[in-house]
Amino acid sequence: MFETIEAAWGFDFPQYRTVLHDQLVQGERELNQMFRAAPSRIAPAGAVLAVAERPSQSLYALHRGWACRIREWRDGRQVIPQIYAPGDYIGLEAMLLARPIDEVVAVETVTVKVLDADAVSGMLSRPSSATYLASLLTEAQRRAERRADRLSRFEALERLAEMLVDLHERVARRGTTGHRFSLPLTQQRIADHLGLTIVHVNRTLRLLREERIATIDRRVVDIHDMAALRTLARRDMNAWD
Repeated sequence: MFETIEAAWGFDFPQYRTVLHDQLVQGERELNQMFRAAPSRIAPAGAVLAVAERPSQSLYALHRGWACRIREWRDGRQVIPQIYAPGDYIGLEAMLLARPIDEVVAVETVTVKVLDADAVSGMLSRPSSATYLASLLTEAQRRAERRADRLSRFEALERLAEMLVDLHERVARRGTTGHRFSLPLTQQRIADHLGLTIVHVNRTLRLLREERIATIDRRVVDIHDMAALRTLARRDMNAWD
């Protein structure tokens, strides 16, 4: 089991400075070793994994299931800045904060491995582990900036296509083959992530289905034409690729 998890958590180091390579490799190894020894926790759908306004610097590795980070405005509207797929880490953005800024909620039953605050503090005190955690934070920041780019410049169809391509690539790193994967998100949560209305999401999904590019049915994504989906996502001209 752990070999599969480690393969999924593997990192593409060539994009980083050569001088950091050894530290990144060592830091990745240390984090994997700690998670192997960490306790597992099963949480039901709707469970809050990280609570805003409550001090907690735990770090989670999402082994099974999906979760999302939710930010709620005072008028009741919600934003979902981050969707967590199996293999993702939860809590990176809050490691140095007194408390999380947002809640993280399981959208289905999830299994996570948990490192407590003391373990995370110990990692931050070691150069190799701290360097690796910094690289993970850098990747999380790049994903957040890519999402901001989509919201500011992309049309609804392009936003949805980019989201599906990104999620497919992330689940594929865990060894999922083919162009079919589970996505247990309601249309409302997809809308909250993409900055659209639920009506707009429904219309856009219908267009993807009619064009035989992709379908989402019963919370399962089927990508029928990956080349067309990547074109819609502007992956041929994406500054992040």
